Amino acid sequence: MKKILKKILIKLNRLCGYEIIDQNEFSFPSLENKKFNDLSTLNKKSIVLPLGEVNITRKIKSLGIIVRTNSNIHISDQNKKRIFNKDKIDYIEKSLKSLKTSIKSFKSKYNNFEINLTIVDQSNDENVIKKIEQIFSNLGVKINIINFDKNEFKNEIKLDYNKDVFGNLSSLLKCFKIAKNNNDDLYFFLEDDYLHKESLIEEMILTYERISSQIKKEILLVPSDYPYLYMNERSTKVLPGSHRHWQTLNKVLCSFMTSKEILEIYWNNFLLTCQEHNEPIEKYLNEICEKEVCLSPIPSLSVHMANVNSIFGISPFVDVKSEWNT
Repeated sequence: MKKILKKILIKLNRLCGYEIIDQNEFSFPSLENKKFNDLSTLNKKSIVLPLGEVNITRKIKSLGIIVRTNSNIHISDQNKKRIFNKDKIDYIEKSLKSLKTSIKSFKSKYNNFEINLTIVDQSNDENVIKKIEQIFSNLGVKINIINFDKNEFKNEIKLDYNKDVFGNLSSLLKCFKIAKNNNDDLYFFLEDDYLHKESLIEEMILTYERISSQIKKEILLVPSDYPYLYMNERSTKVLPGSHRHWQTLNKVLCSFMTSKEILEIYWNNFLLTCQEHNEPIEKYLNEICEKEVCLSPIPSLSVHMANVNSIFGISPFVDVKSEWNT
């Protein structure tokens, strides 16, 4: 009799838009097979205890992930060494393997969600292409590996063709144009020197839909908690995402997630980012952050494996060696 009454109570509460929490057991009888901090349902509801439920009005249809790789350039436009002092291909492999793990983790929960993966490789090395193909074999998502030649944009970028920064900006422009010419709902632009948490893709998508639904606007999310955010005193706003807090930014780097709508509205800013060597490179992307909501996670979802002293590198309070070994 008690079980029958419990089921009736659960149904009545759900009809009224509520969920039940058993405070004695700290369990969720109306949310079957749900664990603490894993209560949300993609494109339906976002639940964060004890903040309650957010109905998802900004539903996400698909995600395009576009990654730039180049085994020939250690750190673009710099004469510095990365943490651990490894060959560039080692960072690429670690980065792509961590991304694969995150995609697989997300797909295990949301198998019907469409993810399209594009790798824009500028290494000009068949062995690198084979490594990339091997890493992403049996992933279960659509993959397109592009052996990119910077000649494609020789007439569009106003720089010395032989400088490293030309290749950097040309591959970035290629990524932006791929997104512009395709129809995914969200795009995640990534570089080849980030180590990603297993929960990266899930948290980025669920946070995007939660916050966008709350503020009724498209947003930009970066995956890393960069050191530069703490170099000077500044004002920021903090919002709860799906699994952690997110703080507002006034500038971004070239790894970020945003919507096709933002790409269309600010297409001129995306082009201007790549057509000249701006100071900083992200100058015109930062202009978008002055008008739209840009956020980064606390703590970090990705670690930028740059020089140890870089203000755009390793996130604070991260066990970097453990992340690298894992």
